[in-house]
Amino acid sequence: MFFLPRKGLMAAILSVMIFIAGQALAADTVNMVVLEPMSGPFKDIGDRAVWGVRFAVDTINAEGGLLGKEVKLIVEDDQLKPDVASRKAIRAIMEDNAQFILQNTSTAVASALMNVAKKNKIIFTTLGSESDFLTGKDFNPYFFRTCFTTGNRSRAYAQFFKNRPERKFYLINMDYAFGHAVADDFKKVMQKEIPDLQIVGEDYHPLGNKDFGPYITKILSSGAQIIFTGNYGNDLANLIRQGAQMGVKAHYATYFLDDDIQLPEIGKAAIGSFVMSTYTPTADTPQNREFVKRWHQKFKHTKHPWPNFLLGYCYNGTMFLMQAIKKANSLKPEAVIKAWEGMEYDGLTGKQVMRACDHQILMPGPVGEIQAKSRIFPFPFADNPVMIPIDKVAVPPAETGNPRCVGSAK
Repeated sequence: MFFLPRKGLMAAILSVMIFIAGQALAADTVNMVVLEPMSGPFKDIGDRAVWGVRFAVDTINAEGGLLGKEVKLIVEDDQLKPDVASRKAIRAIMEDNAQFILQNTSTAVASALMNVAKKNKIIFTTLGSESDFLTGKDFNPYFFRTCFTTGNRSRAYAQFFKNRPERKFYLINMDYAFGHAVADDFKKVMQKEIPDLQIVGEDYHPLGNKDFGPYITKILSSGAQIIFTGNYGNDLANLIRQGAQMGVKAHYATYFLDDDIQLPEIGKAAIGSFVMSTYTPTADTPQNREFVKRWHQKFKHTKHPWPNFLLGYCYNGTMFLMQAIKKANSLKPEAVIKAWEGMEYDGLTGKQVMRACDHQILMPGPVGEIQAKSRIFPFPFADNPVMIPIDKVAVPPAETGNPRCVGSAK
């Protein structure tokens, strides 16, 4: 017979007691792990994503929690690295009894977490990773997306520009997978929907580009009326500021020109340009007005007194997940999947639906023009957005690349 030394026996007993206590605590909570860059150059994005998720969690807990249980949020720094995200997600599942995974930043990270979710049979929701293939050819049943894709954005813009006179477009994007996807979807959708549209130039630049002079010179000589770009952060701010300095009169059609950190720095150069976003704080819906009011009451003395795009769609996506759990009346993944597929919900920008065949959110698409000031921000910001209807924004099922959507009417 094998006997443990006294110290070893005590350590083993203590480990078992800690495990049992952890399991007992977990039984009284719904544990969600959110993985974001909480350090490094993208820390601000990670901070805001977690902030939006946490506000949703606090909202649900204030209403009594989920299925009578408190929602516990576990925050992990994924360092924007797929391997780190996978390792920390697995640890949260094994050690903290995480029952749901949330993430916003990076398609590469989302792809890695999809594998973790499928292997461990746990629901993973991305709040902001936009590459179409995640819900298309790479689909797995434990994955849901609550943000727009590049395909959705191009379709919304196509409807918007159909009713405007501009027809000469110049494409400039970051030289990596996302930047090329932005341009590819633009060409695929816009030229089909607007046959007389002209692409008068197309360029890709390195990430973190400092000097846009050579590109701007080509834009000026092209006669472009609209500069179409998926740039974000400093690459967007530098493009617009340097363009203004060199005399660019064309306006920009963007994905991310609704950042309340970048817009005050860009200033007047942004006025007259456009942004199409998953969420805008100036959407005029009852749900959004109530949300914006609650946010401002709680955070009016912080650096984000109003909810910008990132804060809003992380909140909205998290709330959608939790409403699906309520509908399922269960924490079991299979029950939540069944409840969420095809579910309708009054989101911040209007009615939204979780399409059953590919687990892609369908909702109206706001396109806003940057004005000198808005109802909430004292600096240039998009106000009075045009809301593109769901059916005009949605990628048709047959075009998703998802075999489950073949033959689906919705």
